[in-house]
Amino acid sequence: MFNRLALLGLVLLFACSEAKALSLSYLWGNTFRNDLGYKRKKLTQTLEHFQVWEYGNVFFYYDLTEPFSHQNGNDEGGYPNQYFGGMAPTFSLSKMTGKKWEAGWIKDVSIRLEWENGSGNGSNNFRNYFYGLQYDLAVPGFDFVSINTVLRDNPRAAGVGTQIGAFWQSTWDYGPWRRFKFTGFIAASPWDGDINVDQREKLKKIGVVFDKHARFLTTQPQFLWDVGYGMFGKPDRIETGFEYAYFTNRYTLAHKTEKVLQYMIKMTF
Repeated sequence: MFNRLALLGLVLLFACSEAKALSLSYLWGNTFRNDLGYKRKKLTQTLEHFQVWEYGNVFFYYDLTEPFSHQNGNDEGGYPNQYFGGMAPTFSLSKMTGKKWEAGWIKDVSIRLEWENGSGNGSNNFRNYFYGLQYDLAVPGFDFVSINTVLRDNPRAAGVGTQIGAFWQSTWDYGPWRRFKFTGFIAASPWDGDINVDQREKLKKIGVVFDKHARFLTTQPQFLWDVGYGMFGKPDRIETGFEYAYFTNRYTLAHKTEKVLQYMIKMTF
């Protein structure tokens, strides 16, 4: 089981890593559902850190909604300052064993661990633990493509579920003022363990209905223009564009589908 000792190890691993890429993004959309703990219009602040280390890499991320809001509780129909994020280190089998783990399009295989937590819809805090494998692929036209197959441990559900995910990035560089990036991720869980029947019935009485098997799908592709490259001659510093966020069973709540086009600006340090 992925316990507190393992989590402490992740924190120490991140703290000991030298920064390679730290970014801060702001995203704004106005077609969110207003029954998931926030209003239709929402500003999100995202902090991301990526670091390559001796035996793999570490990715840390956190989203904070309405970072400049002074609302309290459920004022005006929404919970401000919600959060969602986590930390994911990988351990490359090629780097740890000194032998190449590759076959066809697969250029490396890694052990992947992840811890995530969030504030749910403002009144339902949650956390999940993941452990499994990540496959780094060599795909023409892409900077990177990674697929992962992991076990998903939700402490509030009976048993351990599964999750399939992918990350990608493709860059088109035609010189200053013409550098673009297509990046994003997709994650889906066909089964995340069965939620306790008594708990489901209790929540159902107050209008909260979870999917029986905690199934969900989420994807957030981004299309970015590297405006900083044209302004300062340095790529990957200031990018602007949009993100399309699609969620099925958001927060594993039944029939909560959300589709949002968000405008964004991203600054990398």
